[in-house]
Amino acid sequence: MSPAIADLTIRPLSPTLGAEVAGMDLRTDLTPERRALIRTLLFQHGVLVWRDQSLDTAGQVAFAEAFGPILVFTSVVDPEPARPGVHEVHGGSVGWHFDASSLPTPPQATVLRAVHVPPAGNDTLWASGVAAYQALTPEVRALATGRYITHGRGVKREPGDERPIVAHPLVRRHPHTGEHYLYINLPDWDHPLVLGMSPDDSDALVAELRAAYLRPEHQARLSWTPGTIAMWDNRIVLHTGTGEHDPATRHLVRICLAALHP
Repeated sequence: MSPAIADLTIRPLSPTLGAEVAGMDLRTDLTPERRALIRTLLFQHGVLVWRDQSLDTAGQVAFAEAFGPILVFTSVVDPEPARPGVHEVHGGSVGWHFDASSLPTPPQATVLRAVHVPPAGNDTLWASGVAAYQALTPEVRALATGRYITHGRGVKREPGDERPIVAHPLVRRHPHTGEHYLYINLPDWDHPLVLGMSPDDSDALVAELRAAYLRPEHQARLSWTPGTIAMWDNRIVLHTGTGEHDPATRHLVRICLAALHP
């Protein structure tokens, strides 16, 4: 067994997605070998979780920057004034989404840290785009492959909203694992449109892809506790909160990575 994993415990969050890693202090335990191991585990599991970490915001920044450059972007989440790219999440939201997928170049990974959380009802769910693609019939795979789909409220905009409409490939291939996955944003506030299809045909395809993506067996769940760190590959997993929360009782800190170091 490699010394990088001999003293670690790696427990799957679900049979399909996610793993909890125990036996690692993220403040001090980021040797080159451990960083390589984390990258391997991230690509293998999609979501990684560490409990009982004593990171402050500066430590979270240092951890994130060990894997890639932090992406600075405007978000509905409040930025940390002193640290561009660090977003303060107060409360929570419900809706299956990728972080910042309406950008022309979305972040490749997200690091989220729990500061304060209520004792119950503060879970996050993730769903696997790889498992979703593999669940499609050959006919639906062929229909989706080569098409582009809009992200960021689709083509339905409020009057005066002049932001550009962004579309990404609906079926993508992971550059490190070679696996195909679905890349479709599915929150209630979005209305994705498959380019080159009529609205009715697009809606029918999106409904079929949604059903494949959000099967319970394709999901993993995390119940947050203070000091929990989650890192996920923002290309291959959707995530959602499980309820609306009082901003005074639920505080998390989010950092998105523009890219992952090779």
